[in-house]
Amino acid sequence: MTRKLNSFLDNVTQIISIFIGSWTGVLFHIIWFFLWLVNHLDINLLTLIVSLEAIFICIFLLMAANKEESQRRLTLAKQKKRNDQRMDFDIKLDQKADRQLTEIKRLQKELHAEVSQLCQHLNGRKKP
Repeated sequence: MTRKLNSFLDNVTQIISIFIGSWTGVLFHIIWFFLWLVNHLDINLLTLIVSLEAIFICIFLLMAANKEESQRRLTLAKQKKRNDQRMDFDIKLDQKADRQLTEIKRLQKELHAEVSQLCQHLNGRKKP
């Protein structure tokens, strides 16, 4: 149940952050302040409400930023793990290629020695 509640609250936080950080949010506040002042409502009450709203907006924006930072860290951790796996694979591939090249060099040396012996044998036959 807690997980669903947290998920719901995260969604509410995200929606509020998106609204506050949009032109719709700006226009809403302009209209709200205009109507409040035009109707000559208590300016002290407006000041209290706006102060409380500012506190809660800051909290919601910080919560949204923390959520994004957590997601960014999780993404970076997954990316690091994939990079580490690729690096391990590359190292193993390089080691295998090194072993294969060493084997090819060994075979080349053996072949060179056999060809040299064959040439010596053939050259020795031609002389008599």
